[in-house]
Amino acid sequence: MGCFTVVLEAIPAVVAAHITSALKVPTIGIGAGSACDGQVLVWHDLLGLTPGHVPRFVKRYADLNQTILHALEAYIADVRSSAFPDESHTYGMPEEELARFEAQLSDARPGSDVMKPSRTRLR
Repeated sequence: MGCFTVVLEAIPAVVAAHITSALKVPTIGIGAGSACDGQVLVWHDLLGLTPGHVPRFVKRYADLNQTILHALEAYIADVRSSAFPDESHTYGMPEEELARFEAQLSDARPGSDVMKPSRTRLR
């Protein structure tokens, strides 16, 4: 047993540099300056997925929060208006196969395991 690495988080860079030079194991910095042996950044912060306060050591490489929010709003609107899914988002089947399927449904007795399509829609 032993230590294989040390994470140094939100400490002054000069302190992290001293710690890194004193240790035999690698240091990983998160808000601890560039003297650490490696760096880590929470990808939610890096991609800008969460709104609100951002720690000082975070560098945002994108602002995906708004992009994702707009995409989800568009999806919800399309589902509610029945614009999605359309024919291009579903699968077809040959007419003969459909006829056999529908024949089997009509032959099924009430209470059998055959499920009928639900007409309930989420709104």
